[in-house]
Amino acid sequence: MTDRADVVGDLALEGVILRGIGGKYLVSCASEGLRFAKPRGILRNEGHSPLPGDRVTLGLSGDPDVPCTIDAIGARRNQLVRPAMANLDLLVIVVSAAAPEPDLPLVDKLLCIAAASGIDAVLCIGKGDLGQERSDEIARIYRAAGFPTWTFAFPSGTPPQDLLDLLKDKTVAFAGQSGVGKSTLLNHLLGSDRMATGDVSARIGRGRHTTRHAELFPLPNGGFLADTPGFSQLELSDAGIDAQGVLEGFPEIAAIEGECRFTGCRHIGEKDCAIDARLADGAVDPGRLERYRAFRRAVDLIHSYDRPAPSSGARSRR
Repeated sequence: MTDRADVVGDLALEGVILRGIGGKYLVSCASEGLRFAKPRGILRNEGHSPLPGDRVTLGLSGDPDVPCTIDAIGARRNQLVRPAMANLDLLVIVVSAAAPEPDLPLVDKLLCIAAASGIDAVLCIGKGDLGQERSDEIARIYRAAGFPTWTFAFPSGTPPQDLLDLLKDKTVAFAGQSGVGKSTLLNHLLGSDRMATGDVSARIGRGRHTTRHAELFPLPNGGFLADTPGFSQLELSDAGIDAQGVLEGFPEIAAIEGECRFTGCRHIGEKDCAIDARLADGAVDPGRLERYRAFRRAVDLIHSYDRPAPSSGARSRR
């Protein structure tokens, strides 16, 4: 590795943290490649811990083993506690229409976590060649709920160009149950350029990760792929999801806010709840509603202070 002082003198560099282990961080700088860095003491004293995905400004350390310092950490758009990382742009949720049986509660949980964290989420439904009818049905449900959704067969299908375009220049993570085809999808999305990130493919989609830390890998066409061990095992409580966070993962249910008879309606069976009409006309999927109610009851047990006091006052219908 070329010493940074030989390349840029005293000019500060900006980059993205790829990983951090033992107080040392590997940073990708667009102009100068990879640099090792350690945070300045003032950051530690102020309680600012760098995370993979952080946009940082580097200075010179004078240490030949770790030649750079992290002088500043940029504002975070979002932050995940587990896996610990920042500034994730997009979560690609991979679902199988055949074996294994699609885990839709996991899908909906991930959608809640993404929405509450300010992360865009899309669905890719694979193995449609083994269960085309089921694949189409899952796609219909989530498209109707407002989520971008693609279906194509792995490994024979060709990913659509608009999906490929969506990944460009973003920090992207893949999530889903084991065996659904995350690594196969990744292979197709990256095409021949995938060889540049071959060490990533062995990790993405495995049932058991060998790394305990989130790590980013630069993608050939811009952006980063996030290896996020344990993402699919993250629970709503781990992510700090409250009642509002659950609603954000169910936009078709959130859309009826203000239409129910009683103020503070939770849509879990209250009298004159507007969800009944939406369910009857097909605007809300029964399975999605069932999972929303299970999530809502669970978070209400934890965040009971968020529950509005019962109100006898009726809200006028719009």
